[in-house]
Amino acid sequence: MTIARAIHQKSADIFVSENHLKHIGNKHANELRQIGLTAKDLVSYVCQNFNQIRKGSGNSILLVVYNAKLPFVAAIELNLGLRNEFWEVKTAEPRRTSAVDKKALLWQEAKPSRSSNGKTLLTK
Repeated sequence: MTIARAIHQKSADIFVSENHLKHIGNKHANELRQIGLTAKDLVSYVCQNFNQIRKGSGNSILLVVYNAKLPFVAAIELNLGLRNEFWEVKTAEPRRTSAVDKKALLWQEAKPSRSSNGKTLLTK
């Protein structure tokens, strides 16, 4: 069973516009600078390494790279885009683990994933 089916959501590609990347880069410049990533890098990292999906605001979902031992997690918020053909990145940011813990858990990887380069993100 696919993850999308398990959480009763549409399986679709993820899209992020240049305007959203600029917004993320401007709004979260300090946080991104602290972890040494661009907005595009953060979105890519989360898409490739998420280990949780949580309920976002409204009809959105959160893809989360979660580690309960760290004070921050990396998350991107997705909304279904035009005619429900793709998931569109609404925002991406480091978030406090405590804030993410309050969101309803929809799916969790059976065992924690590690980034492909073995480094832990958000070790603040």
